[in-house]
Amino acid sequence: MTKLYGSKEEIAYIFGVNVKTLGNDLTAMRRLPEFAGEVLNVGHKRVNIRIKGYERYLQYKAHAREI
Repeated sequence: MTKLYGSKEEIAYIFGVNVKTLGNDLTAMRRLPEFAGEVLNVGHKRVNIRIKGYERYLQYKAHAREI
């Protein structure tokens, strides 16, 4: 069974980004309606991120830089 969600540390490891960079990306994702549902705040300091959702966000971000 494949994982659908990961913690900040897991997502940072999977995509090879710093946790600080990931935090900035999560803030941007929460502000965009199309990506807001990909970030789940399950506790005071616990955050789960949908792996495919973060991948889609990175593609969106890369496409936005090309324009």
